[in-house]
Amino acid sequence: MKMGFWEATATLVGTIIGAGILGVPYVIAQVGVFWGVIMIVILGIATILLNLMFAEVVLRTKSLHQIAGYAKKYLGMIPYRVEIAALLVGSYGAMVAYLIGEGEVLSAVFGGDKLIYSLGFLVLGSLILWFGLKLVKVFELWLVFAFIFIVFIIIAFSSSSLTFENLQYSNLKNVFTPYGVILFAYGGAASIVAMRQILKRKESQLRTAVVLGTVIPMVIYIAFSVIVVGVTGIGTTEVATVGLGQALGPAMILFCNLFAFFAMGTSFLTIGIVMIQFFKFDMKLSKFWSWFLVVVVPLLLFLLVTKDFIRTMGVAGSLSFGLTGIIIVSCFWKVKKMGNRKPEFSLPKMKIFGGLLIVMFLLGIVYTIVDLLT
Repeated sequence: MKMGFWEATATLVGTIIGAGILGVPYVIAQVGVFWGVIMIVILGIATILLNLMFAEVVLRTKSLHQIAGYAKKYLGMIPYRVEIAALLVGSYGAMVAYLIGEGEVLSAVFGGDKLIYSLGFLVLGSLILWFGLKLVKVFELWLVFAFIFIVFIIIAFSSSSLTFENLQYSNLKNVFTPYGVILFAYGGAASIVAMRQILKRKESQLRTAVVLGTVIPMVIYIAFSVIVVGVTGIGTTEVATVGLGQALGPAMILFCNLFAFFAMGTSFLTIGIVMIQFFKFDMKLSKFWSWFLVVVVPLLLFLLVTKDFIRTMGVAGSLSFGLTGIIIVSCFWKVKKMGNRKPEFSLPKMKIFGGLLIVMFLLGIVYTIVDLLT
């Protein structure tokens, strides 16, 4: 495989593995490692199927769109508006979660008020978003490799402190707790459009790149969660590196939380840039108003609605990923009949599996809404 294949794979891996990894160990600790790993695998397999479905949608369509564009083309205006709503919920939810998380990690390293650190990060992030962040995409391949390398350094240094008693804990009452956060951590289907562009005239490699690009995060999530929960047990913190650093000593407090700071910071800025482009190009707003909406809405949500890192991430994952998943499956079924390009690979119609995915996403959405109202 040549460089283009690995660039395409890294694009998906880099989109999926972000700050979501920091919340996965906490929710795994609540249900127990055994059941948590099963959920990571089940939702990982569901994500592979969903990503392959979307890859076929992209390959069966001559023109390039994002998920909302394909929804409009194949399903109509209502699904298009639903996908726009999913984009807003997911993006704003993620940005608020990262604001909360940045306050947590900076407070763990330097001491002081979490709120002040969160607001300070927002000021810095707002300035960067105003001027743009072009270097992130340029160095994406190397950033992904560095990110994975750092994760494995943390795993290597933590493994000697692992306690097997922590891995034996189980609480099935919390079996649904990990659902939304794990879905959040698997979000990345939108990058498949960019993968097709990277693999131009080599689109036959897209299927392998999509599978590998989803399996790598699955393996890393399992390894990272087992190690973190094995070290910190039921006391695993919402931002995993905070408690892990405290358990392993001063050097790891700094190393783990700097890793978390840059993971969440990069994710915050990447989402912010995408949102500014959405408001500017799709909604036809000016640069100022596009930037203003991206900065002020998360600030208001953070100050007035929630300061719960895991709950925010879980709600964003369940609602946004769930709605997007339903739309992708529906587009996949439609494109089989309406597509205007011969794809490099073709999946079975998967009526049963697609139906099961839709039922799972719907149940997750209903569960999340009921939980929010109670």
